[in-house]
Amino acid sequence: MKNLVRRFSVKQIILSDVFLSTPLALALILAAEPIAQWAGGPGATFYLVVGVVMLLWCVEMAAIASKEQWQEKFLNLMVVVDVTWSLLALGLMIWFAPSLQPLGWVLFVLNVLVPLDMAWMKRIAGSKPPQPAFG
Repeated sequence: MKNLVRRFSVKQIILSDVFLSTPLALALILAAEPIAQWAGGPGATFYLVVGVVMLLWCVEMAAIASKEQWQEKFLNLMVVVDVTWSLLALGLMIWFAPSLQPLGWVLFVLNVLVPLDMAWMKRIAGSKPPQPAFG
């Protein structure tokens, strides 16, 4: 699996993260009130704030993807932010578990798994493949 991920550049991985996260962020912003009703858990303001933060993160990642120097410089920071976002989403999912509806579970699970997957892929794509011990 690592070799498959290494076929993609860091830029491609970052842009795929942007393309996966932007629609969710826009949906959370544009439909915060209906999502809050269907998802349960926290209120519409929470979903709106999460959407805005996700959208800002997507803009930042798109900017980082535009320059190779920035990709090298901020790769570790992007991985840390993705893992932190996942852990925060997991904690909030557990916190709001009694009041979540099925849509809420889906949203929180996506916000746990997608950033973890993207962090793993960014880490693999940014690392050098192991060199053989004997040439």
